[in-house]
Amino acid sequence: MTRLARHLPGLLPFAAAIAFWLVLPQAIDYPTYMLPPLGQVLDRIGESVMDGSLALHVRDSLWRLALGFAIGNGIAIPLGVAIAMNRHVSDLLRPLLTFLQSIAGIAWVPLAIIWFGIGMGSVVFVIANTIFFASIHNTVTGVQSIPNTLHRAVRSHGGSGVQVLTELVLPGALVQIILGLRTSMAYGWRALVAGEMIAGTSGLGYMTIEAVQWYKTETILMGMIVIGLLWLALDRILFVPLENATIKRWGMIRA
Repeated sequence: MTRLARHLPGLLPFAAAIAFWLVLPQAIDYPTYMLPPLGQVLDRIGESVMDGSLALHVRDSLWRLALGFAIGNGIAIPLGVAIAMNRHVSDLLRPLLTFLQSIAGIAWVPLAIIWFGIGMGSVVFVIANTIFFASIHNTVTGVQSIPNTLHRAVRSHGGSGVQVLTELVLPGALVQIILGLRTSMAYGWRALVAGEMIAGTSGLGYMTIEAVQWYKTETILMGMIVIGLLWLALDRILFVPLENATIKRWGMIRA
């Protein structure tokens, strides 16, 4: 089966949506500012690419996402492993983590603005906050899913605390940690867009919300399209190869 044939089912909904978009103006009479024709949106994309404005917004958004991803996971994974290694500590902190996870993300934007002001600091904080709670949940779940019999087996063979960590805990929790990386990135991407809409001074979210006050619907739709395509690209470039090289290769999940 060719690569095109394998991806054809996934492309059909996009083709149907584009066809509906093309036909709708012929079937219904409505103001173009509510939903501009596809050609007008494509023209706007071309203009933004040519003048470099779209590239600048994409650059700023990806830079904030990378910072938030590094900070959030850099704290969440070690902390999650440390918490999960002690059942009493895990039971003590689980209600607090659940409470904070329920308000992670955009709910923190007003407080982030007070702490960091409008701009980079607030948006990165919101991204890192969202990624942290998504990642720590998966890390704790992964470590605690390792059967106690395996812990006892490692210790009965003379395994030290460091060996238990490096030879049992981290490999045993790796599937869930990788899942947490992918999930947290998805949540972080949404938090990025929302944060830029409220507290940003550049980026795709800022570009989209700024267009609202001028009724530039073609810019709004361009932003939505770019946001969706960028996430598809990030997922395919970063996480699909990571899964293929690790958990799928090891036979831990089915292809």
